[in-house]
Amino acid sequence: MTLRKFLAVLLLALLPAACTTLPGPEKASVFPLVESPNFKPGIKRVIVLIPGAFASIEIFQQVLNWQVPDSAIVAYRFPGLDGLPVDHRVDIKGSAQVIADYINTAHPEEVYMIGFSTGGPIALETADRLEAKDVSLALISSAGPMPSAMMASARSSLDVLRAMTRAHSTVPQDAWTENYRTLLYGRDHYSDPVEAQESAVEAEAQRPNMKTPKFRMTMAHTASLLLWTPDHALDLTDDHIAFFHGQEDPVFPLKAQQRFARRMHADAFFTYPQQGHLLYLTSDRLFDDIRHFFGLDALAE
Repeated sequence: MTLRKFLAVLLLALLPAACTTLPGPEKASVFPLVESPNFKPGIKRVIVLIPGAFASIEIFQQVLNWQVPDSAIVAYRFPGLDGLPVDHRVDIKGSAQVIADYINTAHPEEVYMIGFSTGGPIALETADRLEAKDVSLALISSAGPMPSAMMASARSSLDVLRAMTRAHSTVPQDAWTENYRTLLYGRDHYSDPVEAQESAVEAEAQRPNMKTPKFRMTMAHTASLLLWTPDHALDLTDDHIAFFHGQEDPVFPLKAQQRFARRMHADAFFTYPQQGHLLYLTSDRLFDDIRHFFGLDALAE
């Protein structure tokens, strides 16, 4: 890519951020966190779930079914999903502050956070604000620092154009359905007839759910990530961090995230061959791997 083209992509990516006037999560009319009934002061363990843009907390259904003694689950909801109105925006550091402030009210000894995509940076920022002695993070298909999201936006736009070509259609629902295949298994899986057929069947089953996100909701979910970079003062040296990433992730490429993991001094990096961005759908061992990394296997009730 030439410098001129790169700058053009950069400006196009930054434009939405300039158009976002929604207030931060602290101004939400409905509190963005939901918790299990046993979340209370004195609870020993808190499991925090942070989805990504356009993702419901339901992507963590397996975790919601975990049986961990003396624990509570808290989930962060994105505007326009899981009962929230689109009256505020996700803010990487602001959302992290809201989550941390709430978790700190319970004074848990241990906090386990799972962040997907945009939820990864939010989890990292949250960890720096927690008072708990023992903090562990599992980052699934995590976004990276600027210009990671900008480049992801450019790549995703090209993927949608390719999807239109494959679908021989400019109808948005056709494009989103076809592009869903790329999100599942990456760009190279189309060369394998068996894998391509499987992804086509999976995508077609999701066709009724494929709708173009409204501009207001899109900006509420994505604008903050475009400019996010971890503060130099971010201190996660005492935390336990692992990345869980698809080898074929088309949104946040594997090599870039491996570099980011080293920058964050991650303890482990789990790679899933032939998997794309939506690991929570395509990997049958993802959440088992996370639970094992957290060391919660032996604590099952």
